[in-house]
Amino acid sequence: MRNLAEKEEIRQAILKKRLDISSVEWQNSTEAITREIISHVWFREATDIYCYVDCRKEAGTRQLIEEAWLLGKAVWVPKVGGAEMNFFAIHSFEELTRGCFGVLEPDEGKAADGKDGLVIMPGVAFDVRRGRIGYGKGYYDRYLRDHPGLHTIAAAFDFQIVEEVPQEEEDIRPQLIITETRTL
Repeated sequence: MRNLAEKEEIRQAILKKRLDISSVEWQNSTEAITREIISHVWFREATDIYCYVDCRKEAGTRQLIEEAWLLGKAVWVPKVGGAEMNFFAIHSFEELTRGCFGVLEPDEGKAADGKDGLVIMPGVAFDVRRGRIGYGKGYYDRYLRDHPGLHTIAAAFDFQIVEEVPQEEEDIRPQLIITETRTL
């Protein structure tokens, strides 16, 4: 229980910091993160990009998604149903509607097979060993455990990197974390 309380304390502190960043700082940092991700070999070589649609001042993903479309990549966006999350293809942002937790989600169609591609992961807080605190529901942990062939990059702002985040056995660490100034 101590880990859960500590995770929640870190989660609330970082979410407050995220809401407090200026729109200029958000835009500049998002552009830097996007440049790094789209220049990475995993992004360049992937035919399938699994990507969250940012909300509530998360590291932005819209430019990244647009770049994927320009390069002819398939873009898959998560949709939550009960305890499960699946990814469904989108071809424009107009295909999204507010869903679970107020997040923009696609209509259901054929779910991605999850065999190959790059997942751009959200998160609230991370540490230098790539430990991750998400929003507390475990959707990405379960999806990635069931689809181990996917590469993972977390997009985050520098202030989201903390000394240490408590980790549980079931927590999945992203392979890389890309911020506006560094790659972990």
